[in-house]
Amino acid sequence: MLKAKIICILLAIILILSSSIVSFATENSENMENNEAISTNTMDELTQQREELDGKLEEANSKLEYVQGEMSSSLLEIQQLSDKIIEYENENEDLKNKLSTLEASITETTQLLDEVTAEYTYRYELLKQRLVIIYEAGELTYLDLLLSSTTLSEFLSRYYAMREMAEYDNELINQVEEQKEIIETSKAKLENETAEVKILKAKAEQNEIVMQNTKTLYEGYVERLSDEEKKLNDEINEYKAEYARIQTAIQNIATNTGEFEIQYTGGEMIWPVATSGTTITSYYGTREYPLANSPAITDFHLGLDIAANSGSPIVSVLDGVVTYAGWLGSYGNCVMVYHGDGLTTLYGHGLKVLTQRGEEVKQGDLIMEVGSTGNSTGPHVHFEVRINGQTTDPLKILNMPKDN
Repeated sequence: MLKAKIICILLAIILILSSSIVSFATENSENMENNEAISTNTMDELTQQREELDGKLEEANSKLEYVQGEMSSSLLEIQQLSDKIIEYENENEDLKNKLSTLEASITETTQLLDEVTAEYTYRYELLKQRLVIIYEAGELTYLDLLLSSTTLSEFLSRYYAMREMAEYDNELINQVEEQKEIIETSKAKLENETAEVKILKAKAEQNEIVMQNTKTLYEGYVERLSDEEKKLNDEINEYKAEYARIQTAIQNIATNTGEFEIQYTGGEMIWPVATSGTTITSYYGTREYPLANSPAITDFHLGLDIAANSGSPIVSVLDGVVTYAGWLGSYGNCVMVYHGDGLTTLYGHGLKVLTQRGEEVKQGDLIMEVGSTGNSTGPHVHFEVRINGQTTDPLKILNMPKDN
């Protein structure tokens, strides 16, 4: 009974996380072979762990109604606080990374500024000396020097020597001007980065205070749980941490598209379902998962859900190359197409995959059929657009059909 409850409680949390977490895993799992630094054993282990987690998710799908009745409002509130703590921790980690990058940049900029300033001072003094010499010599003196030449060869020799000296003077002036610009730019950059460091440090301190207060509130809520609820809460936290670890590990494995590096050819994205009568059932952005007798929980939907009849054709929205084709946990049958320059599209919940990894596709080519595999309540395609790994609203790019 307890195990059943554990599995069911996990579902409510997984439903919130599945869209984002599994999607990240999707992009990276198929690129594993391109990262020579990661051993085959490590990749196999990560894949096996992900499949085991997906198995738990699928087992819990059939018990959703039971979950709605079993998850207490206290446990939901605790998990919301837990998610906030994780957000603060992630944000603080990002702030630390940014601070580290800025501080390294400040050190580099300071060193450059010192070097350029020293060189500028030297050249500037040299330039002043040259200007004094030119002023004292005067134009007539140079002209007299040329006219006093007794032979053509002497005239030409003096002329070229004077011209080279003039070119040297011009080059010296240009170098001084360039170094002056570098100094001014470096000073401005240094001031901006120093100010940004102060802001980031203040933000990090504020986040730390809020996070500690949230942890105190979280611990207070946990103390009021029953022993059984505490155990369930621990199981949920362990599950979330494990899933996040695998997501991070897989994401770190694939840092480039490797053999799939292609040039983006541009063009408007066509509608991913090549049939009339499609309906958008869920938009990109924040949405709610209301549970019976419990507070509503929101998550961020990373794509667009487009409902259509089962078996309807799903097509590639642009030219590209298939980087993933197969089963992918809660996404069910899934296809990913890379279009070049960091642009990737994802198509999930298909009935049948009609392409394979590495296949080049043209805009409008059939790649999958609409289905309801994975975490799905009816036939539709989950469509995502990612630019350099980050999702964006597909409706900002897609060319919608007239019947929608």
